[in-house]
Parts: sequence; C-alpha cells; structure tokens
Amino acid sequence: MKDCLWELLQRIPKGKVTTYSELAKVLGTSPRVIGSLLRSNKDLDSIPCYKVVMSNGQLGGYSLGVTEKVKRLHKDGVYVNKGKIASFDTVLFSYQ
Repeated sequence: MKDCLWELLQRIPKGKVTTYSELAKVLGTSPRVIGSLLRSNKDLDSIPCYKVVMSNGQLGGYSLGVTEKVKRLHKDGVYVNKGKIASFDTVLFSYQ
C-alpha cells in the first residue's frame, strides 16, 4: 500500500493539495492509516507528503514541522492563512 500511496502523491500537480480522506478513499483504508504511512516517508524531497492536508483545509502534521510544511506549500504556489489552506476549494486535487 505504501508504494501505491507514494505514486498517488507524485501525481498531485504543482499548486494543488489533497486530503488524508481522499487518499484513504482511493486506497480503501482510513485517513489515520494514511497519516501513519506518511510519517514513515524517508524521502521528503521526492515524495511530497507536505501536499496532504485535512479535509477542512487545516494543515495537519508534517515530520519536519508545520512551519516547513507551510514553506514547501508556499514554494509550490499554495498559500496558508491562519493554519488553513487559502482558497482551499480551488487548490484541492481529487483522483476522480
């Protein structure tokens, strides 16, 4: 499942994010399992787990810290305001 998750993450276009719930739906598991798998990511530069956020637009966690997650999102063209993705509906990527 982890390899499938890594492949899904690499399909997220620049300037977009997805959610733990969306990934869980695609992989037939729970959002908590997705979070656990993301915590095991050892290749943070190639596997963009920083692009995964909560279904309400809040950031969720990141192994290098939320400040680094915001920095990486900003570099990718996704902006954060008060701990939430700005214009969440327009940057949300779905696998459907």
